[in-house]
Amino acid sequence: MHPILRLHHRYVDSRVADAQAAAAELEIVLEVNTIRSALEYERGSFRRVALKLAIPVNVLIVVLVAGNRGACRPGGTFEPTPTTDCTLAHAGWFTPLWALNITWLLILGGVWVLAAAHGEPIPRCSKPIYPLLNLLTVSASVARPDTRYTEAIKLSQQISRLGLPLRTLASNAAADFGRRRALRSTLSTHLNRVDAAFIEAADQLAGDREASAKRLAELAAEAANNIAAGRFTTVLPTQALPEETPLEPDRLDGRRLATACLWAAAVITASFLVLSPLGAPVELLVPLALVGFLVMVYTLLAFRYGLSEATRLTRSIGGFFSASPPV
Repeated sequence: MHPILRLHHRYVDSRVADAQAAAAELEIVLEVNTIRSALEYERGSFRRVALKLAIPVNVLIVVLVAGNRGACRPGGTFEPTPTTDCTLAHAGWFTPLWALNITWLLILGGVWVLAAAHGEPIPRCSKPIYPLLNLLTVSASVARPDTRYTEAIKLSQQISRLGLPLRTLASNAAADFGRRRALRSTLSTHLNRVDAAFIEAADQLAGDREASAKRLAELAAEAANNIAAGRFTTVLPTQALPEETPLEPDRLDGRRLATACLWAAAVITASFLVLSPLGAPVELLVPLALVGFLVMVYTLLAFRYGLSEATRLTRSIGGFFSASPPV
């Protein structure tokens, strides 16, 4: 077996063995074989990362060298100026470029060995499995009767670090399955509820530490099993998820308007930055910005929610500015 694969498998086996022992202690089902398969070393990942980093760097170097040579050649595309540094214009650059690439690959290889020793080169949708296994292991130790309450505090704090991997899973899974907006929305909604289920269970640690820790271990094991099996829209079953609290209509309208206004302001600001250096008069830009802002807001709302909803929401902007101040 390749040394890098050996390092990776050793780390995975250690993490899975700890979680398996914790699951056995609490009599929780943990699909060990499925999890090990999901955490297998992703072959070809080093080559992809190396190419993604090397190609733009090499293209930039070639462009800089070519531009420097063009600027130092009289009668060429660019005429040299008195401040142009032409010291290296005619020096050989092919050999230094190869040396730079070899050095870069050696550094990247060393970093990759360290990454493999920590089990990192895995499919990106499997990333949340590690924090879930860790959560299962820690929950089992907190569920023991003789554990100090300070360990429960650490466990509760650890729950807050689970939200980012779950949100990243939603975007990665949606991208892998076709970048469809409906799928991304479904995954984001479900995984936000999954995160809320963990937070809800962690909030009970202060009242019943043993029962709450065992509940967290059950949720972590079930979530790890489902993610490892690729069940991303059912990471936790519906009965384990908290009820969705619908937003009040006023707050929902506010979010929609705020999002559209922020995007419109960003577009108008970028247009200002482009048109100002071209000599466009301020007397023309300011009225255009006001009209363009309203048109952009309406367009964004119409594209997302339809014409009737866009009309209703944009009218509320006018109503806000025309309303009399509170007494």
